[in-house]
Amino acid sequence: MPRSYSNSNGRPLKPLALIILAILALWMLLSPHGLWQYGKVSQELKELQAENQRLEEENRQLLTEITRLRNDPQYIEEVARREHGLLKKNELLFRFK
Repeated sequence: MPRSYSNSNGRPLKPLALIILAILALWMLLSPHGLWQYGKVSQELKELQAENQRLEEENRQLLTEITRLRNDPQYIEEVARREHGLLKKNELLFRFK
């Protein structure tokens, strides 16, 4: 026959153990170092990693553009025409509406 655990008064300890387990579970979920906080920090980490990856790609593109601006006269001319509307000597610009 299985033995039943009880305190000195003869009452079973099962309800007390369940209450303690419930409190422990709530503490694990809601404490500052619990699962809830872990989920929030994990999501924030994913967002920061994605932002970091985007910024690294932007940096690569800017470095490429800097290199071209320093070393490629044709690219400089293209940028000057596109961004500043510059023309070559004896060149006319016609704008049609």
